[in-house]
Amino acid sequence: MDYEKLLSAFDFAELRIEKSSEHSFRLTEDQIKHAFGSSYGISVRILENGSWGFASANYGEDVKNLLKRARKIASLSKGKIRIDPDLEINKKSVGSVSSSLDFDCALSNLKELLADLKGPKITSRTVSCSDSTSIKQYYNSLGSRIVEKSARSYLSAGAVSKDGTNVQKGSTRSWSKSGFDDLDFSIATEARSMALRLLNAKSPPKGRFTVVLDPEMTGVLSHEAVGHASEADSVVDNESLLKDKVGSKIGNENVTIIDDPSASDFGFYQFDDEGVRAKPTVLVQQGVFCNYINSRESGYSLGIPLNGHARADGYDNVPIVRMSNTYFQSGKFSKSDVFDVKSGVYLKGMKGGSVDIFTGGFMFKAQEAYLIDRGELGQILRDVTISGNILKTLYSIDAVGRDFGTSPGICGKFGQHAPVSDGGPHIRITNLAIG
Repeated sequence: MDYEKLLSAFDFAELRIEKSSEHSFRLTEDQIKHAFGSSYGISVRILENGSWGFASANYGEDVKNLLKRARKIASLSKGKIRIDPDLEINKKSVGSVSSSLDFDCALSNLKELLADLKGPKITSRTVSCSDSTSIKQYYNSLGSRIVEKSARSYLSAGAVSKDGTNVQKGSTRSWSKSGFDDLDFSIATEARSMALRLLNAKSPPKGRFTVVLDPEMTGVLSHEAVGHASEADSVVDNESLLKDKVGSKIGNENVTIIDDPSASDFGFYQFDDEGVRAKPTVLVQQGVFCNYINSRESGYSLGIPLNGHARADGYDNVPIVRMSNTYFQSGKFSKSDVFDVKSGVYLKGMKGGSVDIFTGGFMFKAQEAYLIDRGELGQILRDVTISGNILKTLYSIDAVGRDFGTSPGICGKFGQHAPVSDGGPHIRITNLAIG
């Protein structure tokens, strides 16, 4: 079917066709669950009279009928939506899909990983894994025609330890975009060790301290406290404290944060779900806020160039502004220099938290933490929470390491989920509240 000809009858229209499949596993001491699913679906979206019309189907419905349905929805009201059409017309086929998973081999590897989680005082063990592939086709009325193939594998291991009434948990993750076989199956050692270490952990002191964040916590700070506030749809809706902040200082010269879809990480993609080429975007450069990540609609509203950050969770959802790989850039300090404090707290790994992008308030909880005494790690701590305001905190970062690390994750927004990564170096923050 000549999709481009069908779409050309509209001021702006786009068609997305997606075929995907996924194996998922969950193993515990007494249960093994495996599921396999595949899907195929199409969706169209048109912009007429300032309103969007969207329609989708997971069967072989004619594209003409979907366009009629979308046009009818758009005609229900007259809106004020306008978009940046993006002058770049893309006709590309990119990416690749790895060979299909060997079920017997995969299950054997996962059983070995589960066995490796065993240890004294370990009371329960869990291994979860997903292995997925997708082929996305995109067409629009501007003449773009894009096919992007991708594969992602994700693995997590968790162990729960118990000593009397003291119960603790350790967990680790691994990922691959080149197939199941490239996952790191040695992660059980760290999950088990963390669960056992935390049995000896003490409750944290309360007050304000100099803290050091490991790369995972640094990445979380970048993603949650800066990245979400940099999403242009939140800015347009007056929900972000970074509205009208382009060109303004929001931190000191140690702070540079980027969002880079082109980085070879868990959030990698080459074109977004509006057919726009994904571009690295500097959010903060040496403390100065530089740019928002955007979609066609929010980019037009703010009068800024498109950078390819509109993503949809499946063919049956509309694209929304999303992060990809969000990184705090490395600095000039050695790791030992970052830890060179008389007294402080070192936080490792993310256990949960929240952020208010309108006020800038945040709260993050670490998986584990340690007292720092004259640059050396001391007593292990548990249930350590840091809190503050992001605009104040970014001015309190006084040392940024030369090292760098990233962590994979799944980011939720408006009921949709997207694979992402975040990361950075070890960083040191003064006068941060701990509870």
